[in-house]
Amino acid sequence: MKYIYKLHRDINQDIWNWWDACNAINFGMDWSKKIDLNIAKEIKGKKRQDAYLFLKQYLREKYENDHAELTENYRRIKKQLELKFEPACDKLIKVMGKPLYRNDFNFYLTTFPSIPINKEKGFIWLKYDWVNPINTFLHELCHMQFIHYWRENLDSPVSKLTKEQFEDLKESLTVILDKDFFPLISEEDPGYEIHEKFRKLLKDYWVKDKDFEKLVGYALLKLNKGHASSGK
Repeated sequence: MKYIYKLHRDINQDIWNWWDACNAINFGMDWSKKIDLNIAKEIKGKKRQDAYLFLKQYLREKYENDHAELTENYRRIKKQLELKFEPACDKLIKVMGKPLYRNDFNFYLTTFPSIPINKEKGFIWLKYDWVNPINTFLHELCHMQFIHYWRENLDSPVSKLTKEQFEDLKESLTVILDKDFFPLISEEDPGYEIHEKFRKLLKDYWVKDKDFEKLVGYALLKLNKGHASSGK
């Protein structure tokens, strides 16, 4: 296998994801509103130590109560990765025109709907009950590749963008995950609602010749004219 991965069930990584997501707002989305209010109030705005104590007990009970379902989902995700992980890597390499920035990845299963990544370590979180984990993997790998080859490349104009501009651009460029990726993925990448109009511009341009470098140039032009989160 050219690329390797490990799939982990780690309660500590799950705890971190619950706490981190509930104490941040990204692209107008308050993740704490995606869970039960009584649970959220024990996490949001709380000291990490206090929230962790609550979450460790809460998740232990959740794992025990939902053991059969979580085990079934783990087996399904494991099978999907075995079948599709390497073809997905090959496909994104071809579409973005760059080799993988690394060959090894670690997937951490989570019971929270937020999916963080750690690009430096090659960590990606996957939600237990999502039907096709390859959708998530390709979305996040697209981000990692873009950060490595464009954001961290001082010769690229992407490196000069503000943090907000870069995040808008990074999230919107996942329009490349379209029907050409079927059946590796089960649906085209939807992105965030705040980027809907910007993504429509990029998608219309992308389908013309599907050259990612040209798409980045076009996206930068539109971004500089205020066509991102403003939706103009």
